[in-house]
Amino acid sequence: MGRVKGQLVENGQPKAFPAYQAFVQLTPVGAEGHLDVARSFTAVVNEDGSFEVIASGGELPAGMYQVAVQARGKLGVQLKAFAPPQSPVRREIKPGSNLLTIDLAKSEG
Repeated sequence: MGRVKGQLVENGQPKAFPAYQAFVQLTPVGAEGHLDVARSFTAVVNEDGSFEVIASGGELPAGMYQVAVQARGKLGVQLKAFAPPQSPVRREIKPGSNLLTIDLAKSEG
């Protein structure tokens, strides 16, 4: 099982977010590259751009995940390249602590 914390940045710099307006979604990627949307995990993005998965005690099964960012209102329009299902960002979650940094200025995250 892996614990996941992370940060959303823009051009490598911290990015501020309105409280409770953005979410990071981690969806397991199966062996054939298909997403297992029934087993997705969601984390609220804090005002400083940080996030932490806290569901299931904060631990996810190890493996490959697609990372997507969802947001409400105008922020959602700005982040649409990172929203499901078009998000190209994939990261491996390993056992133990995992720190994810997603750069919103880069299409591959």
